[in-house]
Order: sequence, then structure tokens, then C-alpha cells
Amino acid sequence: MVKVVTCIPAYNEEKTIARVVIEAQKYSDLIIVCDDGSTDYTGIIAEKLGAIVVKHRENRGKGAALRTLFKKALEFSPDIVVTLDADLQHDPKYIPLLVNE
Repeated sequence: MVKVVTCIPAYNEEKTIARVVIEAQKYSDLIIVCDDGSTDYTGIIAEKLGAIVVKHRENRGKGAALRTLFKKALEFSPDIVVTLDADLQHDPKYIPLLVNE
């Protein structure tokens, strides 16, 4: 079975992070969120929903968040790593299409 890890960089996305995590869980074996210095409850919400959360003390930008996420994802030996934006720009329902291509 293919192991799919979904990585989500997030900065102050408390309004959307729950929906992204919940939807992504339907298609992923593991969800990892990088809370990139958020000043709201983004990380707490993601963690309560079962995501692994790695935190930056201050906002370092999407590129740094993705690097952090990829390093963390490698600890779980994934077959496939998918990235999603926390603001719902990418709909998690398309994960199976990415995985099956």
C-alpha cells in the first residue's frame, strides 16, 4: 500500500485549517502542518484534529515552511508527499488524482 503524507504550510489560517485537515485526512495516511509563526490558533486547531504540527517561532515564509515540512515528512518514509495550501486554494479532494498519476 502506498503511504501518502500531506504537508500543509500555514500562517494565521485558523478559519480554514480545520476544513483542510479534515478533508485531507480522507485521502492521506498522515497530515503534517507547519505553523509558520502564526499569532492565532492555527497550530492548536490542527493538532487537536490529529495533524502533526511543527512550529516556527516567527514567520519565515512559505519556502522555509515547505523545507521544514519535507524534512519532517521524510521521518515517516512516505511513498508520496502532497502539499496543500491552508487557505483552501487546493481542494484536498484532488489528492487521489495526484496519487494515482
